[in-house]
Amino acid sequence: MNDMSTLTFEQLETLYDELAAAIDQAGPAQESVFLAKLVLAMAHEFGHADRISALLRECLAPPAPPAEPQRLI
Repeated sequence: MNDMSTLTFEQLETLYDELAAAIDQAGPAQESVFLAKLVLAMAHEFGHADRISALLRECLAPPAPPAEPQRLI
């Protein structure tokens, strides 16, 4: 894991909203460039190259299928 503090749900929501707004502001033509610059800036700021590489691989993985609903009877 990491040695940084865990963000609260509210902090994650705020960051998600800020990220969505920044992606919109960058526009479709610059979206990929913006995201690459963001990841590289965060990597430089926080270090942990191995963990960042692992996160990149994790984010490429397809999402897990939803769990089957449990039967009550």
